[in-house]
Order: sequence, then C-alpha cells, then structure tokens
Amino acid sequence: MYKKVILIFVALISFALNAQNYRKHKVVQGETITQIAQKYNCTPSDIYVLNPDARNGIQIDAVLIIPNAKSNVSVNSSNSHLVSAKETLYSISKIYSVSIEELQNTNPTLLSEGLKIGQNLAIPNKSGVKSFTTSAIKLFVNKPILTLTKSATTSPKELVFLLPFNVTKIESDTINSVTSKLKKDKFLNMTLDFYSGVLMAIDSAKTIGLNINIKIYDSEETKNSSSIPNLIQQNKFQTTDAIIGPFYQYNVDNLAQLLGNKSIPIISPLSKEKGKLASNIYQSMPTNVYCKAEMIQYINKNNGNLIAFLDSKKALLKDYFKNTNYKNKIVGLSTAGLVVKDSLRKLLVRNKMNYIILDSQKTGFILAATNAMIGLMNDYQLQLVILEPNPTLDFYEIDLNRLVKLKMMYPSIVRENLSPEADIFRNKYKKINKIFPNQFAIRGFDLAFDTLMRLSQEEDFKTVSENYVTEQIENKFNYSKNSLNTYSNNGIYILNFEPDLTIKQASE
Repeated sequence: MYKKVILIFVALISFALNAQNYRKHKVVQGETITQIAQKYNCTPSDIYVLNPDARNGIQIDAVLIIPNAKSNVSVNSSNSHLVSAKETLYSISKIYSVSIEELQNTNPTLLSEGLKIGQNLAIPNKSGVKSFTTSAIKLFVNKPILTLTKSATTSPKELVFLLPFNVTKIESDTINSVTSKLKKDKFLNMTLDFYSGVLMAIDSAKTIGLNINIKIYDSEETKNSSSIPNLIQQNKFQTTDAIIGPFYQYNVDNLAQLLGNKSIPIISPLSKEKGKLASNIYQSMPTNVYCKAEMIQYINKNNGNLIAFLDSKKALLKDYFKNTNYKNKIVGLSTAGLVVKDSLRKLLVRNKMNYIILDSQKTGFILAATNAMIGLMNDYQLQLVILEPNPTLDFYEIDLNRLVKLKMMYPSIVRENLSPEADIFRNKYKKINKIFPNQFAIRGFDLAFDTLMRLSQEEDFKTVSENYVTEQIENKFNYSKNSLNTYSNNGIYILNFEPDLTIKQASE
C-alpha cells in the first residue's frame, strides 16, 4: 500500500479539485493507471475516486470511468453530490443528514432509472441551512460548534501541503530498499499514514464539489532543515491561500520567517512545541499544558474538591499545587514515600465530588493509591483523574475494572466517535488501504478536511477560525490567539470510563 502512496504523491504534485464531466475507457494490454491518467490529463487519484476497485489492479477489457479534466461544465457545489462506485442512497443520505425519500423527491430519475456512477445528485437544502449547519452540541467558549458542510464561495482557493516524504533520500539510498526502509523508518510510516488520510479528505472535498486547487510538495525535512527555501525561491506559494505543514516546528517557524509579511495561514499539523512570534501560524495540536489546565478548570467549574496523589518525583506538579490555591490538597505520604489511607480521608469532603489527581508511573504507588480510594467509596463520592497519558496504566498489573470503578477521567485531544458517519469513513478507508485507519491517518483526514471547509466559506480563514469551533472524525478545532501572538487549537475533550467499559465525554 505504501509504495502506491509514494507513486500517488509523485503524481499529485500539482493536483486540482474542480467539477468535471466523465468518459469511459476500455483497458488494453500493458496499460497502467498512471499511463491512462496521463492520456486523459488527470491523476491516478482522480480515477481511483470513481473506480475504487482499480486500486487492486486493472484487467484487460475492464471499463474505467475517467474524469474529463478539460471540461468547463460547472457543478452546483453547494447542492450536489457526485456518485462514486458502490455508493448507495442510504450511505449518501447519511453523509448529508437527509432521508432517502427526500433524495428521491429531489432527483425524480432515481425512481425510474436508479442510482448511477458519475451521476450528480441534487442534495435537498433544508430550510434555515445557509453557510453552516449547526450540530446539536453545547456551546464552547462562546463559540458555536458547527459542521461546515458545504462551500459558501464559488471563487477558487489554493491549499498547499508540505509533507516530509524525503523521496530524494529514499531514491539515493543504495543500501536499503523501499520495503526495508518502510519497516525501519517510523517517521516515514507516520508521514504516509497522515498522507493517506489527506487523500481521503481530498476525495471527500471533490465529492461535495469544493472549488479548491491542491498542491503537494515534498518538504524533505529533518528537525532543522528542509526544502522550503528552494520552494520559496521557485515562487511556489504566490497564489496560496493556506499551507498545511511542515511537520517539525523549526521548519514551520522558518517558513513563516521566509514568507515575510505575507499573511498566508500556516497550519502546523503535528507539533506541540511553542512556535516563534508569527500571527499567521496555527498550532493545530493542543499542548499538554493546556490539556492539564482545562482538566483542572473542568473540576473547578463543577465545584469539585480537588486533591492530588503525587509520588516523590512529580516535582513539577507539586510546584504547581504549591503556587496555587491547592497547596494543602496534596495527600501526605509516609516517610518511606508510601500511600497512607488516612491522609487521603482527611482531605475528602462529604456531599461533593472529590476529584483525585493521580500522578505516578510506579505500579505499586498506583495500586496503593487506588486501593485507598476504592476503600473510601462507600462514604465519599470519588473520581480518579489523570492529567496526561500514563503508560503504566496499560500494564496487566493495573486491572481495568479498578479504573472503571473509579470512573477514571482525563483530558484528550481525540474522542472515540461511534457515529454512522465515522463508520462510513473507517470502512471506506479500509476498502482503499486494506487496513483500518490509525491515529495519524485520521489526523491527516480531520485536519485536511477541516482546513478545506474553512477555506471554502465566504469569510476568510482567519475570521472563520476565530469564530467557529468544528469537530471532525476524532479531532476538535478551536483556534484562538495565545500569548505568543500565534493561534493555538484549544479543542480538547474531557473523557471518562463508564461502567459498561466505554469511554464517553464527561457531562458538564
């Protein structure tokens, strides 16, 4: 699969998303998808969108549906859907939250002729729906959480991706084959997973008719170097409306500096590092510091009693508690650094939820602390809180039922999404890539599709980002200016374990 992704990348260097007409092509002996794409002035990805089974190879005499890249026929992007192979009325109705009957009423030929590949379906416009449709979700920091479902502008926009494929380095490696490198190079695998999600987002954008040109360049990155100076010298970003990438924060900062006074939004896709002062940088990954602060704010907002179980090595969190109003809320330990149940009892409050932060990576400490908490649950309301991912909790010594009983709560940059729409995405991804998407693939899809939709609104990217919170498959995007004058994504979730072993968003 990854070899194919690299080949697709080479073909996608200058990729345009535009409304198209279609023709048929009968495969002859010796033809490849790349040759066919070149013949019709399109890309392999264009062909795969309309012929998903072609990803598994093409046979002689097979008939492919080919987009006509030279066509000037326009599609009403805000009210249409281009039917791909194996789509059904049911799956399309789920994408747009309309009924099958509404689709049939809007497209009378469906009743007599059925659904056809390459057909442009008119999507019924529900009353009150304009540029955005509102999800039935709570407000967050006075910004509405909205689903950007369609384009509100007809003027074309351009989105550039700077992704570290390091193709030149791979091609010049005479010792390791591509297959061997893929087995060893975790960074390359992460990049390709992210890119596979980006491709899904591009396909989705094409499906709903967004008028956006996509350009993808190899950023050829290390932690402190990239191909960006050369790309700028070649004037690759003159018509760009936004840039996603590069991956390393140093290179993001360097890109902003080299672009000078241009106000092109630069979205940092994966870095959690603090960037330099640049008002056009958007840090799309919430920081660990912000996640911790939001967790504590949640506890305060719910009028909870905050207590901390800290082992001797957690000096940073101890300093935090000492420098705030919680200096007397740290559970005392014995002289040997062991958990003392009575020390916890003294800090508990009756008739109020006691949120107990546990910060330790010692298995024995965690077991003793949770034993003490469970032993007091009959007399007090208790809930376990974790401020950051803790690998020790995944060890077999820490029974999952223990964490479930304490309804463990924690901040997370992603959610578990079991909606029908999320299932459609995962199944479609698996069909294309022969594997379910991992966190980097979903991240690539979420960030790319969210950016594509923000660019497609009547307001500019900066205004849309300042005023609207959005949710995609797993990620939330809530941009706001931070103290460094850059934009940070503060979109996180507060999650907790439920008795049925599911993980759900904590109630306000």
